[in-house]
Amino acid sequence: MNKNLTVVTGTRAEPVASTIHAVESQDDLTLSLIATGMHLSPQHGMTVKELQADGFTVDKEIHMLLDGDSSKAMAKSLGIGTASMAEALDSLDTDITVVIGDRDEGLAAALASAHMNIPVAHIHGGDVMSGSTIDDSIRHAITKFSHIHYPATDQYATNIEKLGEEPWRIFVVGSPGLDAIHTNDYTPPEEILEAHDLNLSKSLALVVQHPLTAEPENAPEQMRTTLSALESFDGNIIVIYPNADAGGKAMIETIESWAATMDGSDRTRTFKSLPRKDYLGLMDAADVMIGNSSSGVVEAPSFNLPVVDVGPRQTGRIRATNTIAVDYDTTEIENAIYTCLTDEQFRREVVECSNPYYYGGAGKKIVSHLSETTINDKLLKKQMTY
Repeated sequence: MNKNLTVVTGTRAEPVASTIHAVESQDDLTLSLIATGMHLSPQHGMTVKELQADGFTVDKEIHMLLDGDSSKAMAKSLGIGTASMAEALDSLDTDITVVIGDRDEGLAAALASAHMNIPVAHIHGGDVMSGSTIDDSIRHAITKFSHIHYPATDQYATNIEKLGEEPWRIFVVGSPGLDAIHTNDYTPPEEILEAHDLNLSKSLALVVQHPLTAEPENAPEQMRTTLSALESFDGNIIVIYPNADAGGKAMIETIESWAATMDGSDRTRTFKSLPRKDYLGLMDAADVMIGNSSSGVVEAPSFNLPVVDVGPRQTGRIRATNTIAVDYDTTEIENAIYTCLTDEQFRREVVECSNPYYYGGAGKKIVSHLSETTINDKLLKKQMTY
């Protein structure tokens, strides 16, 4: 039986490319692609264009982000997204919906699909980010509405079981976002540096920091603290805008104000977004990463990239030895950057670290399993184990 897999993607950060390519190479599967969320936001670079530039056909665009920088706007966007997902999934004649991570776009798709008796396959379930309460709640809610689970590690598979999910539904595959890194399917770092006219004789700091949804009012000051810590950094600085969560717009204003004070500097760059292949190339080129992005935990170890993990957002996540956790404190961040760049013992640990999220070929493993999955009452009628 030929199955139509509908993949839902809402942000530049979602590592779905290897999964999508694997679907396209499978004779008994067809692909539908829904782009939503930040992909359709001018403030975040309209990254739907990047999907199309990579050769992907976007079958449906769902606009669900309301203008606003509040938790209320996030909640209302979820409602709009859920209603729109129901229409899109129905019109695409979806057999299985594929979602990833802990974003509202994935939750909207899972809610609509489960109510329409469309099985949901969830990638990156079971992760724990105890410093980012709503993200964990969204991720675990998606798990409860999903029928097939593809966690990145054995521990996250155990977490899914603890949520009452049946073990036969759970398949540990690693993170599909690492597939491109380990096959060198990204822009070479020297091309990135040359394209943005960066000083090759200087170190490169990559800054990616998102708001904490539990305290959006503190987001601009938290961003300001991190940027202040870079005043003593003698090297290239690249800052990428945060995601579209509550507090994100205020953080962008802080970044823009900081960038204005750096006018004329040949060592600073800011970006609304970057194509994922360019972003991975930039990670490969960087000497230190600073902020609270999940890519500092999941992708950075594969580049042996030292990371200054700022604040509690990633607390609780399995991580390699490449990170130094610090508070929102300028001096702590400065000292951690210095350690990342100069401490020989720490740098040896980073070079020797292994990535706990890499199991090899995650995208192909996911698609191969979905190809073999039979859609029947057993799959759709979930039984809790508690």
